[in-house]
Amino acid sequence: MKYLLLRDEQNIHDVADKAYKNLSAEARDQAEAALLKANPELKTFRSVDKGFIVRVPAVHNVGKKDRKNLVNPIEDIAQEMLENLKLLENSLTNKFANLDNRQKAIVENLKAASKELKKQPNGEAVAKALKKHVADSKPLNDKNKRLGLEALKKLQKTAENFER
Repeated sequence: MKYLLLRDEQNIHDVADKAYKNLSAEARDQAEAALLKANPELKTFRSVDKGFIVRVPAVHNVGKKDRKNLVNPIEDIAQEMLENLKLLENSLTNKFANLDNRQKAIVENLKAASKELKKQPNGEAVAKALKKHVADSKPLNDKNKRLGLEALKKLQKTAENFER
């Protein structure tokens, strides 16, 4: 069974026109009856909101369905997931690029500060500890970036292959 999202339809005639193409008078009556049988909520439009999902039954001897207006909720969800995952991928890529830039700036500041720290008591040990901390955090951040993007790619692949 196919589905249709209601937008600005005012009555069952509008829904039938949207769901089926080239309806004759007789075919329109059949289509409307089938739509009402599958969707009793459509008898009065007062209780139907915009975005309501209408079940569109197959009706014999009625024009072809207008597929551009029909929706498959599973495909819509999968497409929305893909779009959101792409936004997440862009966001993560930007955050990791900013992190790399901040780390480079910190390393430069540490190099300058280590010259001054060496003049202080125990300054050389502090400068070494700071430099080691930044050096150790770089591979960890790279690993987290790689793992995060790999997981994201797996999610995107799952959404692309979502049962349709």
